[in-house]
Amino acid sequence: MPPLTSPSARGTNPSSAALPIDCWYALADSASVGRDLLGVRALDRPVLLYRTTDGRAVALEDRCAHRAYPLSLGRLDGDVVRCGLCGFGHAPDGACVAVPSQPQVPLGARVAALPVAERDGLVWVWLGEPGRSVRHRVPELPWLTGDGWGVVGGQREVDAGYLVLHENFADVTQVPFVAPEIAPSVLGGQAPDLTVEVTETTVTLRRTFPPAPLPGWQASLVGAAAGDDYATAHAGFFLSPAAWVDHWDVTGPDGSRARLRFTQLVTPVEAGRSRVLWRVSRDFAVGDASAGTRVAGLFEEYYGRVFTAMETVQAILDRDGPGPEVNVSADVAALRVREIIAAMLAGQRPVRAAQRAAHP
Repeated sequence: MPPLTSPSARGTNPSSAALPIDCWYALADSASVGRDLLGVRALDRPVLLYRTTDGRAVALEDRCAHRAYPLSLGRLDGDVVRCGLCGFGHAPDGACVAVPSQPQVPLGARVAALPVAERDGLVWVWLGEPGRSVRHRVPELPWLTGDGWGVVGGQREVDAGYLVLHENFADVTQVPFVAPEIAPSVLGGQAPDLTVEVTETTVTLRRTFPPAPLPGWQASLVGAAAGDDYATAHAGFFLSPAAWVDHWDVTGPDGSRARLRFTQLVTPVEAGRSRVLWRVSRDFAVGDASAGTRVAGLFEEYYGRVFTAMETVQAILDRDGPGPEVNVSADVAALRVREIIAAMLAGQRPVRAAQRAAHP
């Protein structure tokens, strides 16, 4: 595909002030949700996470029905959350079931209970119109918990909008400039043409590189001999505003394969700020604890550099505005992501208007 350098290829980076609500978001990993009350913020809303006595994950609006006080600062009484300020009790369905100062509970007293799905070691929460959750699938990420995979990862709140982050994930040609010591050597030259597939809600990009040496860190972990060239296949997947995944599969001269999966789970905290849960999964050197430590250190540093760079981008956008852009062939997937998110935002406006009318 030729570079998109004509005037028609110029565009502006759309504002990320609007947040896509019709989406399952991974608000926490399963291990961090337990009998201790966990308060998080997502899509400019406070959310409380905890588990019932039978182990079910629950998500409630993190604000007492009585007064503006976080339920996450209260305590659990069985499966009932007791507000730490007034003692109001809230059941897992959000209904207020106890008021210390009187025997009757005010009619209709409740907080919002949010749909929850738990899969692949993650707690996914739906923050949009509850009835619309069944129309959307939770992403399937089996390499996060499946047998035969070694997984490392972390989490960070980033002063950058969700769209800025996804556009970065969509362009791996930036990796050699951010972290040359980690980058696959195949990214050091002219990248092969992209094949981009688009559905109503997803973007998939694929490219196959000619055989080349592996980056040093990976070569040592797979036991590559000096001079061995590996064929590399890369695929990137925009699954939703909450998830971008990259597959890197390499095949050695003897036919041996090694696979990497990079999972970036993005939750908008508010406009211009996001929480990113990242994971690096590998199917080589899985039983080697030192390999896991090395990979964790490498990619902790890598993602730190990426997030710092994206915070710089967001700061410039906030200060100077989007401005004009010149796009090139490497931007094709990012531009398709923009289009999908723009359509999502347009489609949810009537829902937001109805919510405002119901709760002025």
